Amino acid sequence: MEKNKTEKYFKYAIGEILLVVIGILIALSINNWNDVNKQRQKEVVYLTELKKGLESDLKAEFIPAIRIYKNKKNKYEELKKFYDNTETFTNDSLTEYFRTCFGSEWDFVFNTAAFENIKSTGIDIISSDSLRSKISSLYSYSYPNIREVNQNYIRYHDLQITPIIFDNINLNNNPWASSELDFLKNSIQISNRLRHLQGKRAFLLNRLLFPVQTIIESLINDIDLELKRLE
Repeated sequence: MEKNKTEKYFKYAIGEILLVVIGILIALSINNWNDVNKQRQKEVVYLTELKKGLESDLKAEFIPAIRIYKNKKNKYEELKKFYDNTETFTNDSLTEYFRTCFGSEWDFVFNTAAFENIKSTGIDIISSDSLRSKISSLYSYSYPNIREVNQNYIRYHDLQITPIIFDNINLNNNPWASSELDFLKNSIQISNRLRHLQGKRAFLLNRLLFPVQTIIESLINDIDLELKRLE
């Protein structure tokens, strides 16, 4: 009888231990699930904010800047005809063309707050390896590259173009006087610098702005797909 009781107590004790272990494992699983769920909720918030920032950059930076640089390119193509004596223009037209080409450079200011928040938390919060790589590449390489090139062009414009224009053209005139337009046509300083500046703008437009705009649009689409998967 004592032996039977001992066996029963032993089985009971084993059962209790198993129940406790199972309970602990379930609790750990629930905690892990809660932690993962919290991480995914944070990821959704960060990706949503990142998407808003990218959409803002497209609307406030890339689209207007591309429009302006394309307009500068078109006006410069007209001025080349003026320099080459292949077409005659009115003073009004020439004033418009020169004003556009001599206009200041676009100063890019990108929305990087969401990315900085992600970095402060840890970029690994973005669970998709490919999406994380694309985001890092855009904010760590493409954006700084555009900014660096852009700032160099702004300095070139301010140092090489603006002083000559201010010293020789009455900007209050509209249209500019024939003598002023003749100066712009015959000045090697102006024609060389304007051609060089337009080459820089073409590089910025074709090699940086257009490709990065495509990257951003693709990245927004990728974020939308990832948000659907996470939600």
